[in-house]
Amino acid sequence: MKFEAGGSVDSDHCTALTHEMFRCHDEFQRFTYYATIMIMKGRTREVSYRAYNAYSSFVHHLYEFILGCNARDSGNTKITNKRGEDRTLIIDGYIMHHAQRVMDQYRDAIKDGRAPDWVNDISFYDVKVPEEFAKDFREYRNKVCGHVAYERSSKLSLTQFYDRYHKYLYYLYRDSLGWWGAKDEEFPDLKEITDFCVWIEEEHA
Repeated sequence: MKFEAGGSVDSDHCTALTHEMFRCHDEFQRFTYYATIMIMKGRTREVSYRAYNAYSSFVHHLYEFILGCNARDSGNTKITNKRGEDRTLIIDGYIMHHAQRVMDQYRDAIKDGRAPDWVNDISFYDVKVPEEFAKDFREYRNKVCGHVAYERSSKLSLTQFYDRYHKYLYYLYRDSLGWWGAKDEEFPDLKEITDFCVWIEEEHA
């Protein structure tokens, strides 16, 4: 479905994007909690299980958020009318572009003396995003969280994925959080999402 910026569908789409980033942020905080326990107190099966679940959910929601951004940039809820490999190439290209953009921004900020004090050495950012990043991001989103797949327990190591790609995921997340994360003390109105209730409120005449 095609839509125009500023219209009602765009407004609802932005609400859904905000919700997705909130979910992504929640899962990242949960992952940080269990990762800290793992580092400070040691790894157990239960801690690994909970850290795995949180990180895989973070991956899932970040991927979905980026898909939603691609849809908004395209003005099309389906992103593109193309299907199969053609659609995948468009989405992968979008992810690769923004992953590289974010790393380049930090690199350039360091060169220009505009970077905050907490950033890493410039060598951390002056890199080319691995060619397989978008493809692997999609596969792990699909199989470690999105679908029940046998590869999850045998062929796909979330540990290796984390080791190779976490910095790109983190900076994509951080870049988006500044625009779509919580900004005010009051929790935002997310329409049907924050109207959810476990009972039906009867309307009285």
